[in-house]
Amino acid sequence: MNDSNSTLREPVAALSPRIEAAGPLLIAGLRIPLDAQAAQKIPQLWNEFVASQHTLAQRVGEVNYGLCVHAHGYEYQYLAACAVWDFNGLPDRFSAIVIPAQQYAVFAHRGSVANIKATIDFAFDQWLPDAPYRHATGAENTVHFFERYGEQFDPLTGTGDIEIWLPLLSQ
Repeated sequence: MNDSNSTLREPVAALSPRIEAAGPLLIAGLRIPLDAQAAQKIPQLWNEFVASQHTLAQRVGEVNYGLCVHAHGYEYQYLAACAVWDFNGLPDRFSAIVIPAQQYAVFAHRGSVANIKATIDFAFDQWLPDAPYRHATGAENTVHFFERYGEQFDPLTGTGDIEIWLPLLSQ
């Protein structure tokens, strides 16, 4: 007999992140505002990015990035993107941003990308308040956090090799 109430569910995030120094990374991609319709718009943005990434002669590797970028005031934008070796000659509709060299808390996301918000919430709401670090928030056009979709990510199933990278400062 399988009682779904007694089945243990695997957490969506690793309980302890690894701390890693990384960057800088040159990133290029397509951008939308994070608004009330973002949950519907982000998958469409990824479809558009995947369909147009072949136009990026500067692309480096197979890893993709989803960036939450501080726009201005309390506004944020989302960027579906990849690493590039140079910003020169980017197609007009692509935005460019530099992810700076710094320390990051890296959270492995378990399960579907559809549940990624649970890992982001865990990082900000449960891990960060008690961590010996603080969030490295920045000025306009800086990265609030980013998602890294590694080479083992399967876009058809939305699973595998997903990480949340949270920029840190020591306390």
